[in-house]
Amino acid sequence: MATCPRCKGHLNDGHRCPRRRIWVVAEIIACGFAGGLAGLLLLARFDPQSQAADMDGTAIVVGAVVAIAIDRIIRS
Repeated sequence: MATCPRCKGHLNDGHRCPRRRIWVVAEIIACGFAGGLAGLLLLARFDPQSQAADMDGTAIVVGAVVAIAIDRIIRS
């Protein structure tokens, strides 16, 4: 069986080389930033009086973790 010159995997009809590690890391970081921003915006939307001011960091972290988890589930 032939092998791919780039990734050394089996070369069949449906072969696609795995994505490079740097692109996967960049995608995870971008997804984390987007999720953190979304979490912060949701907190600002549902708490316009800033009564939960100490929840900013928590909203960012939870948003980032949820966004990364959803992205990884969709990509697998």
